[in-house]
Amino acid sequence: MVETGNPYRDNVSRLITWGHWFSFFNIILAMLIATRYLGSISWPSTTLGVTYLIISWIGHFSFLSFVTYLLTIFPLSFILPREKPLRFVSSIIATLALVLLLIDTQVFQLFKFHLNGQVWQLLLDQAQTEEGSIWSIIFVAVPAIFLLQLLLSAYVWRKINKRKRRQYGNQVGLALLVCFILTHLVNSWADATLYQPITMQRANFPLSYPMTARSFLAKHGWLDLEQYEKKAEDQGSAEHRLLYPLRPLSVSAPSEHKNLLVVVVDSLRADMLNNINMPNLQRYADQHFNFRNHMSGGNDEAMGMFSLFYGLPGHYYGDIRADKRPPVLFDEMLRQDYQFGLFGALEDAKQYKQSLLAGLRKQVFVSRQTDDSLLIDDWQQWLDTRTTDRPWFSLVYLSSPGDYQVPASIKGPFQPELTRFNPATAYRPENLAKLENRYKNAVFYTDQLLEQMVTRLQQQGLDDQTIVVITSNHGQEFNETQSNSWGYGSNYSTYQVQVPMVLAWPDAETPPPAQASSHLDLVPTLMKGMLGVRNPSRDYSTGRSLFDASPRTWLLAGDQNDFAIYQDNTITQFNKQGDFELLDSETYRPIKHGTPDMGTLIQVMNELNRFYRTP
Repeated sequence: MVETGNPYRDNVSRLITWGHWFSFFNIILAMLIATRYLGSISWPSTTLGVTYLIISWIGHFSFLSFVTYLLTIFPLSFILPREKPLRFVSSIIATLALVLLLIDTQVFQLFKFHLNGQVWQLLLDQAQTEEGSIWSIIFVAVPAIFLLQLLLSAYVWRKINKRKRRQYGNQVGLALLVCFILTHLVNSWADATLYQPITMQRANFPLSYPMTARSFLAKHGWLDLEQYEKKAEDQGSAEHRLLYPLRPLSVSAPSEHKNLLVVVVDSLRADMLNNINMPNLQRYADQHFNFRNHMSGGNDEAMGMFSLFYGLPGHYYGDIRADKRPPVLFDEMLRQDYQFGLFGALEDAKQYKQSLLAGLRKQVFVSRQTDDSLLIDDWQQWLDTRTTDRPWFSLVYLSSPGDYQVPASIKGPFQPELTRFNPATAYRPENLAKLENRYKNAVFYTDQLLEQMVTRLQQQGLDDQTIVVITSNHGQEFNETQSNSWGYGSNYSTYQVQVPMVLAWPDAETPPPAQASSHLDLVPTLMKGMLGVRNPSRDYSTGRSLFDASPRTWLLAGDQNDFAIYQDNTITQFNKQGDFELLDSETYRPIKHGTPDMGTLIQVMNELNRFYRTP
């Protein structure tokens, strides 16, 4: 360091030099703490992906540490140009920064998202509870880190005059800068080419906003956005990192197989199952098993169907599509030589080809009739002509309630009704009663179709050989939440998620318990009771058998980004960004000063990550 003869300038120069080296050693400490992220994520499967992960780890945390220095210690060098006070204050600042990073690593290990205001408030609220293990770590870490910072600041102050060290520091600083720049340039390329081993890493580190250049590339004609969107949709959302099932299945197949009929009624609310709206189904439910507090696994068609046949939360949906992985339920039924018949005009056939129907197209009879009456005719014909020496599985998807459709020749009992369903006008408040009546008439009509199916099973003597499941993909709201929400897919109120679940199981000895159940529970029920799978249900599902009488404290619904936990009288909503909201399950209104239960959140986050390969 060159002396200028100006004491203030010379002292500030010395303090700035000290600050640079103090920042450098804290970069190393930050990177060491940040290795906890590396142990909590799914590592990419390619050499380029791993190389990018290491470079971004170096570049990102060196950048965060240096920015912290520039915003705090650097200006303090001018305001407080005295060695000991500045070193003491800088040690406090560095301690706070590293402790925050340590807290974030712990939060990320537990929840797979990073600190924000709501998560911080949750930690404060839980500080005095038994779930306050994060604070136990902090109480130990703070004094240890602060002592280390004091020793480090003194060491750096004694060594700052060595010229060789200064020259070496310039080279190290340049290398860190190159890592930071490479991180953003490579991510821009990966984003434009949809290279998933790199794009899957965006949420690994806190305050990480890697650069993208799609708009710039498209503006200059170097990227076709239409082809890009198509490729993104076809590709799915993640690299192949699923471990589903967790272990190979151990099966003791029954000597006599039962058939399986699953009827999914689009947009059927739970409260429609009664003697007025669905008298036939109500009578059938009274004769068999009726799960009165049953939740779909999502609030739209895709998540409802996915949770029903995979027994997994919607969080895994993108990964299943990316892998084109069929349900283990379907795999095992095919292995046990079941005939398949699928009936229904599902809204997005493409998404099912990448999930439910993956690998089945050549082995399945499919009818895509849009008229439910004709669809039932096709099903009855298939039932009459099937091979009688093999068990069968049939999925029938009835769409009338979701489409508000009733044949013109049939006048429903609920009047007056909307004569024509037009979404532009149907959802106006003045049309509410008529819209509800049109929906109820569609439900009433569907009830008659269900009666036809049950009767046909009885006529062919199949009712005592067939497990029958009648349910829905999701509910249907008529703005009960007073949030201008109509139909489905807009919130996680019980109006949009709670659905009927009627189960007929021949020779079932134990009635199911009268407690909450979920779409996630159907697969474990069938795998064990119908197919003879001996693995614990945790090997292939998040749910449990519908006949399991042990207490349960929560149910889960959601998609790839948003989740809802149903507990007694509350709904806890949160997303992958760590935003929380606690709502009353009856009114769907936020509960003032309500705090989610951290123990439950930890259990849920474990379920949302259990079927990924560990690093």
